[in-house]
Amino acid sequence: MTVATIEIRAPRAQIALTCTLRRQIGSPIPAETLDVGPRGMRLRSPRPLMADETIGFDLPGLDMRLSGSARVICEERPHVYALRFERLPEPMLRRLHALAINAR
Repeated sequence: MTVATIEIRAPRAQIALTCTLRRQIGSPIPAETLDVGPRGMRLRSPRPLMADETIGFDLPGLDMRLSGSARVICEERPHVYALRFERLPEPMLRRLHALAINAR
């Protein structure tokens, strides 16, 4: 399965995972996912995030540690944000795709 195939079909798993967000400045931000897929995630954050902000993330709650950077797309409602992953390695994309497919 290629990255292009994964991006065309973007299922999501509704799953609550602990997620740590990191900005270039400041302390880590604890967050919790609402859903996760190979293209991005929605999460709840106690601290405000800005649209178009790039933020580091770490999702340790799976059988492989997923980390990288994501862009904040929008605030869907107070403290709930949609993020799009940026340049994740193929093994991480495959793991996220498998998670989303198996959650159905």
